[in-house]
Amino acid sequence: MKLRRLALALLGCASIALAGTTTATASTLADFLPAEVVALIPSGSADSVAPFLPPLPAPLPAPAPQAAPAPAPVPAPAPPVQAKPNRTYKNCAEARNAGVTPIYRGEAGYAAHLDRDNDGIACEN
Repeated sequence: MKLRRLALALLGCASIALAGTTTATASTLADFLPAEVVALIPSGSADSVAPFLPPLPAPLPAPAPQAAPAPAPVPAPAPPVQAKPNRTYKNCAEARNAGVTPIYRGEAGYAAHLDRDNDGIACEN
């Protein structure tokens, strides 16, 4: 199939080359059109179509400059965080006497030795 295409392409190129050398004359589009059609084609400047085009719209005015946005207000500083007293208890009896039981993990006074079952709640009984 490729060989057939190649052979036809070479044959076509050869025929164009042979025909082109014997008939190498300059011709214009008017040579191939009927005289009535040629009479309708304007000759001269390349801008002969311009009278048929609508006029260009007027340019839009430049947008007014916008004022810069006001700067965001500066937030008030956060009040200082008061540190919780880091109280430790020797045992649950001492924590109960202080009135802080049960103590949850993350709270001041929690310690792993006060949480027997390691559920995050110390001195729960």
